[in-house]
Amino acid sequence: MSDGTVAGKQPRFISLRWRFILPFFTVVLVFAMVGAYALARGSGGSMAIPQQNLLLQSSRATSERTAALYERLRTEAQRVAFTSGISAAIANHDTDGLHITLEGLARLANLDSLIVTDVAGVEALGLLHVTRRETDDYAVSTGTDLSGEAIVQGVLDEGFVGATGLLHTAEGTLLYTAVPISREGQVTGVVLAGIELEQVLSELHGSAVSNIALYGGANGELLRTTLLPQSESLAGLSLSPEVYAQALQSADRVPVQRVTLDGTPYQAAYIPFVFGPETLGVTVTIMPDNLPFALQMGQQLAALVMAALAGGIVITAYVGVSLMVERVNKVTRVAEALAAGDITARTGMTATGEIGAMGQALDQYADTVQERQDALRLTLRRQRREAEHMLTIIESLPDGVVVQDTDGRVVLINENAKKLLGSQHIAPNADLHELTEVVTDKLGPSLAPGMYALGDPRRVDVEGRMLSAQAVALTNLSSQRVGTVISLRDITTEVRRERAREAMMQQLEADIQQPLAALAQTEAMRKSGGGFTRELTRHSAALQKLIVEMRDLTDATSEGIKEEQQSLPLETLVWAVANEWRQVAFAANLTLDVQIERKGLYVLGDERRLRWAIGNIVDNAVKYTPPGGKLTLEIRGEADGQAQLRVRDNGVGITAEEMPHIFTRFYRGNPVTDAGRVLHVPGTGQGLTTAKQIIEAHAGTIRIKSKQWIGTAVYFTLPLTSPEPLELPRMAEDMMEGETIPLERRKQR
Repeated sequence: MSDGTVAGKQPRFISLRWRFILPFFTVVLVFAMVGAYALARGSGGSMAIPQQNLLLQSSRATSERTAALYERLRTEAQRVAFTSGISAAIANHDTDGLHITLEGLARLANLDSLIVTDVAGVEALGLLHVTRRETDDYAVSTGTDLSGEAIVQGVLDEGFVGATGLLHTAEGTLLYTAVPISREGQVTGVVLAGIELEQVLSELHGSAVSNIALYGGANGELLRTTLLPQSESLAGLSLSPEVYAQALQSADRVPVQRVTLDGTPYQAAYIPFVFGPETLGVTVTIMPDNLPFALQMGQQLAALVMAALAGGIVITAYVGVSLMVERVNKVTRVAEALAAGDITARTGMTATGEIGAMGQALDQYADTVQERQDALRLTLRRQRREAEHMLTIIESLPDGVVVQDTDGRVVLINENAKKLLGSQHIAPNADLHELTEVVTDKLGPSLAPGMYALGDPRRVDVEGRMLSAQAVALTNLSSQRVGTVISLRDITTEVRRERAREAMMQQLEADIQQPLAALAQTEAMRKSGGGFTRELTRHSAALQKLIVEMRDLTDATSEGIKEEQQSLPLETLVWAVANEWRQVAFAANLTLDVQIERKGLYVLGDERRLRWAIGNIVDNAVKYTPPGGKLTLEIRGEADGQAQLRVRDNGVGITAEEMPHIFTRFYRGNPVTDAGRVLHVPGTGQGLTTAKQIIEAHAGTIRIKSKQWIGTAVYFTLPLTSPEPLELPRMAEDMMEGETIPLERRKQR
């Protein structure tokens, strides 16, 4: 059965106010007013309202309106003080920002003046409403020193109280209310909100049968009045100092006296003009002295008052009940708006009763929901920015990057990865499913779903190119695996160079070992050659050993060196290299010296590879130094945990154009003597390259300085270590034979 509602909509109903409350109170209102009027007419024949009572009531009403005006000005001043950014704008002297903010607030509050000062009382920005002919705008001023004004001093001295006062401006005297501007518990400035005295009297003047006048200053000068500004009237309104002083002190008793203005008698009641915490002057309520007429109208007025009172009671009861029903309806409307998705709807109620508590609880619930939505929105925005930043970084990487989930599906791939995997297999608009198939097909089962190579990089051949694929597991904060990142790098050039080097070494080994082996097996040469054959056989074996060492040393890595390294006395290592090359230097008519500036140093390294690396450096010095020259092998000392070594010569040197390429494998320069003769030296251009590789694998450094036709110096370092507890190597006796310093100087051939 249908219940008369539509799905998704609230049912319509007639409010309780219109069904019961309004008809009931309408009837009660009529009966109450008629009965009260009749009762007053019958029993109040002799009732009269003395004029003095009316005057006093008007004075009290003026005081109440004064208090209300103060609260309004104080509220507007506090609204400015609590506005976000005001304190910072004052500190930063942001006049433009203050102007925009203050003018909007002044227009909204209908203020005639709005001034903001800093903590020293100097005007940061002031607005003054100007109305002249066609001009109706705010004049702007800055820099005025208001620190001497009592209203400003009152706020700065006791900022939590605030202050009020009258200030004279170019547009006349204005009534101001001042409050402090605070930031982190410290007063940073003062806000002064003011209105003109005409507006003040307009708000204080609430009776059609009376007028008011405002006096101020030390002697009670007349400031403003609602009477016509006739000269005689103004003269009759002047106060004597005694009356003014009495009025200032009459907080409980109101002085009343008769005055004559333009020949008409009036009664005047004097009350202090108390505006907030300050007494700024005296307010006078003036009413015509028509007491006989008032007595005649007393009976009628009393009846009307009684009727109005009864009606007011009924209306008040109705308004109270209506407000209660309205509050219930407001809670209902806000609940419906929240249910419809409008999270900004609020009741704005405070817990002054059950309905207010219900509305406040609903607002708190809505605030909590909105805070969570805002936090979620902020988190999503931050994650989006981080994702965009990550994508930008991934796209800018020189290597290819592929991101997979735990099932092996591709969730992200950059352009470099697409190019490395082959652009003909990946369309520009390919989806992630197609990319998953391409990645699985090209990288093989080693990187397929469920089989991740998380150790060393794997080499994958893709369409004639060799790729290095390295997979890394992605984990969350709970160390749970959420995916895999695969880094792809094109190593085709490195692989080709490695294969070419291997082929060259194999060819060199084959070309040398075959004739040497045949020569060693020739029995006739051994019988007939005698000592020459033995020497040739010995050099053949040494050459075969050199080939094996070249293959081993050209593949020098830090991992391989760590397996063979030990503590080595640096002096022994240097002397061993010097003795290996002294005969070669002597044969080339060169002098080889050893200089040791610091003794007792030990280095950590692979002795065989270090002797080969240093020997290569000495070999280069021998090759590129003309006969008669000199070279030195030096231990210079230590610095930063490194032994400092140097090999110097006075050879032909290296040109500036050749210096950037000296460590390039297979690079050979064109050495020329100062006489222009080209030096033809044997070699493949790998000596310095391999020496650099070995020294850097030992965590050392190498650098070269050279000047053409002056000489070359090779500086290199090796890490120091302690001689114990490692066993020290012992050099063979034949390696330590002979003297290196001094070598006999041979004559140049």
